[in-house]
Amino acid sequence: MKQLLPIILVLAAAASCAVPYQPEDTAGDYSAVADSLLVNVSFSVSEGNGTKITGVTDADECLIGRWAVFAFDGSGHFRWKSSDEGSPLTLQLIAGREYTCYAMVNYPVTGVGAFDPSSVRTTEDLTGKVAYLGDNEVSSLIMFGHTDLTPVQGAPVSVTINVRRLVSRIDLRGLEVDFSAKPHLAGKTFTLRSAYVTNAYRTTSYGSDYTFPELSETRSAWYNTGGWHRGEPSDTGMDALLGDRGINSVVSAGNPYTGIHSFYAFPNPTPEAQDIRDVGAWTRRCTRLVIEASIDSDIVYYAISVPGMIRNRIYAASNVVIHGRGSNDPEIIDIDPDVIAVDLEPVIDDSWDGAGSIILD
Repeated sequence: MKQLLPIILVLAAAASCAVPYQPEDTAGDYSAVADSLLVNVSFSVSEGNGTKITGVTDADECLIGRWAVFAFDGSGHFRWKSSDEGSPLTLQLIAGREYTCYAMVNYPVTGVGAFDPSSVRTTEDLTGKVAYLGDNEVSSLIMFGHTDLTPVQGAPVSVTINVRRLVSRIDLRGLEVDFSAKPHLAGKTFTLRSAYVTNAYRTTSYGSDYTFPELSETRSAWYNTGGWHRGEPSDTGMDALLGDRGINSVVSAGNPYTGIHSFYAFPNPTPEAQDIRDVGAWTRRCTRLVIEASIDSDIVYYAISVPGMIRNRIYAASNVVIHGRGSNDPEIIDIDPDVIAVDLEPVIDDSWDGAGSIILD
């Protein structure tokens, strides 16, 4: 695998000699096109910046392994190629013709979300393809992007496809404890037991974020509904993406926890106004970052909602200070400054933004 991002399209103009025709790469008939009008378009990848996450190798989130590129000419004809190791790909396109080019990165080839490039016939086969959260790994995050391109004969040009991860990242960036205003807690031991994400949507489409009304109310369409491994489906394969169990770190005044924990979930644009903040019958709600802790032997939870979550952004919980006892259930949202102070906002990170791989609308 190569640590590369974003995908760069470099146009190499055809020389005076004829360009070899590649019939296996097209669903249209280019055989009648004069060789002088065919242009070699080289699709390659450039070096991207890496990132450091607890337990994750630098640049894992930027790794490009298996990928495919498709060039549609607007008349139903298209060409495509794929690579298993991020290596450059070359297509022959027609000078002066308008193309929309799509890049599919780190797509799965097995399982329910498997993608076969040879099965594509229309752009909807790409944009409407359903991705499953379990098909992502930290070192193989699914990405998708597109751009328009008109090859010009004899005029080399570079074009960038900004590929975006289908997931968002949710960070817990350290934690402090200050029980100075709670004398009855001051002498007790606070232990950070775990951190994890709840109410994570199971699927998304490659081509667009879901909007709020499209989210299913069916509990089986979500992971960790209302708590760790609550609800269906329960899939331990999600654990590495959604949680970090067994942190078990004692935190006290003057002894902050400095670890960074990063989790990954699909878009959930549920707005704050539509969030459900109780432990009644489960219904659609915001994705949450849950801090599970103990105060002596008393297990408590501090849940932080992430409203309006869209793909390819980092939502960071930073400056987290615990001031009081949490709730008895991870679905009880109790963001009270007397209990927990936290800054939660989308952040700009060089590895997700600096290489042109993120679009902040």
